[in-house]
Amino acid sequence: MATGSRSPIEVLIVDDNPRFGELAQLFLEDEFDDIAVTTATSADEGERCLAECDIDCIVSDYQMPGRDGIEFLQAVREDSPDLPFILMTGKGDETVASRAITAGVTDYITKEAGSEHYDLLAHRIRNVVEQRRAEAAKRARNRRIRRVYERIDDGFVALDTEWRLTYMNSHATDLLGREREELLGQTIADIFPGIEDTEFYDAATDVLSEQDASTIEERYDVLDAWIEARIYPDVDGLSIYFRDITARKERERSLERSRKRYRALVDTAPTAIVVTDAETGEIVEANQAAERLLGYPADELAGQHHSTIHPEEDRQLYESLLRERLDSGSGLVNRHVDGSQIYVERADGERVPVEISAQVIELADERLIQSVIRDVLKRS
Repeated sequence: MATGSRSPIEVLIVDDNPRFGELAQLFLEDEFDDIAVTTATSADEGERCLAECDIDCIVSDYQMPGRDGIEFLQAVREDSPDLPFILMTGKGDETVASRAITAGVTDYITKEAGSEHYDLLAHRIRNVVEQRRAEAAKRARNRRIRRVYERIDDGFVALDTEWRLTYMNSHATDLLGREREELLGQTIADIFPGIEDTEFYDAATDVLSEQDASTIEERYDVLDAWIEARIYPDVDGLSIYFRDITARKERERSLERSRKRYRALVDTAPTAIVVTDAETGEIVEANQAAERLLGYPADELAGQHHSTIHPEEDRQLYESLLRERLDSGSGLVNRHVDGSQIYVERADGERVPVEISAQVIELADERLIQSVIRDVLKRS
């Protein structure tokens, strides 16, 4: 009976009756391509076989001289707690079966004669070995996954559908300031009092019910920190990656304060000022005087490349000139290299000759170019 390319199941049959072992080996190996049998006639001989061979499953008779099957099982369990062990008992041996279960037997079967008995034995052997192999593969897979989780920079936790913590990596223990053994098995409500009233909890509830990922940023007072959490649905609960973003939030607040102070100065200036991002060249700010000069509202200018306020034929030349003078530190841009006048183009198409001085403004985490534009015709 062929079973494909799986590795054969190595079975050790222990029975003080050598005839039973011979018949079992003959039948199982002849009928089942995936089963290979080694025989022993005592518990002592069985232990020697275990020491010398890689065995996937033990099938042992109960009634044997010297040590019986349960005593053999107890000895095996000392070194191989997970090795599949099937005990063969006589009819009506319920007490023996109960003792075997207590000793850690994997399965037990009534010992009988006939080919049907060997068919049943082969079925039981396959079941217990495949289950053990599946569990071993799952453990190996989980170990690989956990090694990956340990290498990532984010904290990672897994929750089951009852919101109990089932896994956390070492980064999570560092961020939470708690030991893994202390937290596993607890619900997040036990770990973080008041978390049910947070945006995170609402988002996680939605992910669990809708099975759609979500990202949330929220300050959590218990940790005295801003936390960014990316929440994903999993087959048995939620997977959550999180990091402390307090420093980033502080930088953002500092930047916003700098921007507000700078905007206040720009807005009240009597001369037209256009502010651009030094990296992208996009306009980020224009004051009221610039609106009057150019004929565009500031929100319409925002996001446009700063060269678009010039006539189309001048844009590339003006951009290269501005960059060249900024890099050299001269900053002032009054005329083109050939001495011709610089113009801006108003929303109505009118060209206005101007003088432009540009300088770099350094803010927190931001580099800007401030261009002061003077209408030589005194429009602004």
